This record gives sequence, C-alpha cells and structure tokens, in this order.
Amino acid sequence: MKEQKLDKLSAVDIAVYALYLLGGWQKRIHTEDIALKCFELAPSKFSWVKYTSYPDIAPARFALEAAKKPKYGALVKGESERKRTVKSVGGWLLTAEGIKWIKEHKSRIEKYLGKYKPTGDRLEADRKLKELLRSVAFKKFREHGEKAEISHAEFAESLVCTVNARTEVLNARLDRLYSIAEELGKEEVKMYVNFCRKKFAFLLGEKRGERNAKV
Repeated sequence: MKEQKLDKLSAVDIAVYALYLLGGWQKRIHTEDIALKCFELAPSKFSWVKYTSYPDIAPARFALEAAKKPKYGALVKGESERKRTVKSVGGWLLTAEGIKWIKEHKSRIEKYLGKYKPTGDRLEADRKLKELLRSVAFKKFREHGEKAEISHAEFAESLVCTVNARTEVLNARLDRLYSIAEELGKEEVKMYVNFCRKKFAFLLGEKRGERNAKV
C-alpha cells in the first residue's frame, strides 16, 4: 500500500520536500543530508538496488539537479559538494519559487508521505533578519526606497560581509535572505534584496535586473 502511494510522487517532489524539512528555506543543506532524508521518507526510491537497507545519494542528486532547471520551475539553487568551485559554496537552497511550490504542494506530498515537522531554526532566521534591519543600508532603503544612496561598504555591512567579500559570498548571502523573507512573508526584505541586486550588479557579476524576481 505504501509503495502505491509513493508512485504518486516523483523523485523531485520528495527531494524538494526533504530539502524543506531540513531547513533549506534558510540555509544551504549538504547533498548527503538530503539523500538521507529522502531515504527516510521513501526508502524504495532512494536506496541501493541490491542492498536496500542503504541510502543511495544518486537519485537525490539527480532530482535536485532536475529541480534546479527552469523547466521544473527553478525550485532550488546550488550544486553537489563534489562539483563546487568555491570553498564556501556547496549544498542546496530553496529558491523563492521553491518555497512557493512547497506551500502549494505540501499537503499533496504529505497525503502520501505523512506529516513531518521542518527542522529549520526560526531563531537563527530571525537573527539574520534583525542583523539586516539594524544595518545602515536597510534603514536608508526603508526611508528612501529606490532612491536610497547606499555605499559599497554599507551594502556589505548589511550582509555581515567585508568590502572584500567575493562575488559568490555576496550572492549566497542575498539568496539566503531572500529565501528567509519568502518563507516568513517579509516583503520589504525581498524588495531590499532586489534593489541591491540592481544597484550593485557590478559587484554581483550580473546584468542589471532582479534575479530573485525570476527564480
């Protein structure tokens, strides 16, 4: 009976849900942790073929790579730790679209898997938001909106970075803030992130535009 229920869910469904349960709306999660959670949720879909009591990382990794693609909605961003090109980047994070997708499909998935409580650290998420809200840059944005004059140093300080922070680090901090804001319904924070992506595109290695509005 359980197997028939699992047939109603794709590997992408389960992998994205597992990422959510592990707190992927607020921080990057290691591929192996996601694979293990997938195995706990649906052993038959995420185990070795011969030795079925062992989790197989490959189905989870393939599902995450698929969920990353635009045709699946760009639900996650990240990469396998074996493929990462920057030491501080690796693992997987839900995008804003991924969080919206979870909210829309959570009840459908739990119908077949059962209900589970996410392990994301709300206190940690709140701390990250408070750091931003106290920053000079965010206060300027709150007062002046799109016309706010924010320096490079103030922008970096709002992300708890130095002015020498690498492009990958800045993007990762913005991604994390945006995902937290999406999950917690903090529209002003999302607006600030989009503003910064346009204003500091030259630091982020992007064309001027709102990357988070697309993913």
